[in-house]
Amino acid sequence: MPRSARPLLQGRTRPLTMKEWGDLTVMDPDAGAQPPGHGLLTVGKDWLHIDDGSAPGNPVVTLYAGADLGAEKGWDEVEETMVLSTTGFLALCDSGYEPVRKQNLATAGPGPYLVRVHASDRSTDGKKPRFLIQIIPAARTGTEPEPAPPAIEEAAGPLLVRTCYDQPEPWARLLTALEGGSEPYESITVIDNPLYTGFAADQLQARISRDAEDWPASILLLIADEQALASAEFPLLAVNNLPDEDDDPFRITLAAAGSFIVNIELGNTSFGDWSHGADTDGVYRKQHY
Repeated sequence: MPRSARPLLQGRTRPLTMKEWGDLTVMDPDAGAQPPGHGLLTVGKDWLHIDDGSAPGNPVVTLYAGADLGAEKGWDEVEETMVLSTTGFLALCDSGYEPVRKQNLATAGPGPYLVRVHASDRSTDGKKPRFLIQIIPAARTGTEPEPAPPAIEEAAGPLLVRTCYDQPEPWARLLTALEGGSEPYESITVIDNPLYTGFAADQLQARISRDAEDWPASILLLIADEQALASAEFPLLAVNNLPDEDDDPFRITLAAAGSFIVNIELGNTSFGDWSHGADTDGVYRKQHY
């Protein structure tokens, strides 16, 4: 069915049992496959990823599109976020990014939408996960903001975050070098999300999730920015994310980053020990274990 001919959903649907177990998306299918995140919701332009949890049953989904009815009570979790639709088309899709309903959920055309997701039994054995997804048009101003970047929760180890998206070939080479590297690189979690384009170190630090005692999910941040991707050495910007530490960021080549990560994780050296060993151009290049 051509998407231009899909009727708009106005109101509430009956509960639908998904045919395929797996996470859910509300998206324009032409946006392509999107990276899952951690936590209930991960958002990007023209898509929203909903974590189905660990329960093995196929999820049961109810949709609502239209005016804001407010959040319902009696659910285990209720979260909401803004999704920017640039195409005026949003559909409920399965984990393979294929639409499972005929209706277009973007009832007001292109623009921002408040999406509120209610969930229960995402991790309850013997029960099907249940969802109520409300898609509500937000105010149109003519200059719609980008959706807020999600919190970075992916790992407790070092993070490598890409912030430059106009140099795809160097980034591909960096990933190839990383995948072919030694064991120390295996602990790195790569964050590749265009929502972080142009982010500075402090902006990324603010997105890294923290526990109840304000301890960050990751204490070491490596940033692949424009300067890092402009050189064959890949001088990544290294940032100390330990609480109450005021070490200045410095650059370290990808080749030297392996020994850096090992020694930091083992506590053999401090972040400052490495920053003081940088060359006159501010880049650390020594390799040792």
